[in-house]
Amino acid sequence: MAARRAGTRVVLRLSLVVLALSALAQPAGASEPLLVVSLIGGEEATYPLSDVERLTFASDSLRVVTPTGADDYLVASIMRLELLTMVDWASIDDPPFETAILDVVHLFQNQPNPFSPGTEIAYDVPLAGPTSLRIYTPNGRLVRRLVEAHRAAGRHKAHWDGRDDAGRQTASGVYFYALSAPGVEENRRMILLR
Repeated sequence: MAARRAGTRVVLRLSLVVLALSALAQPAGASEPLLVVSLIGGEEATYPLSDVERLTFASDSLRVVTPTGADDYLVASIMRLELLTMVDWASIDDPPFETAILDVVHLFQNQPNPFSPGTEIAYDVPLAGPTSLRIYTPNGRLVRRLVEAHRAAGRHKAHWDGRDDAGRQTASGVYFYALSAPGVEENRRMILLR
């Protein structure tokens, strides 16, 4: 089940868990998904994803809005922005659930993220066949077709240089990348900083 996301170029609304793991019911001992903002100086801010009402990106800052207020971060000071789903593996007594977690993720978080000028995207194709990896804006406009080809089953990588299909540099902001392959429909979010 692919997570659906809505928003505009400036504002991204987070509703539920945006990782593919959110499609699974979490067993006892599983922790709530977290938004983690890691700063260059080594500081880290962690927000339970259910508390994040809105992320606002301005030209030089990121604002995280929660019910208790808002925190602002200079984009230049952000080293990494991550969405984490943590599972206490010691509390899982259901081997099929463990297998489901290992099998459910086929599209991995791009590295680095945020990025400038380029980033690598790793993805698994469970069955050989036609494969598509595309970049979109938050409002659904197609930016770039990274992969449009037949791929063998297995792990693959693609590089995005921050350019659209016409070769023009894209603006700083949030983008989504979507994988479509036999048995797979997944998407994730990434941040381009210029």
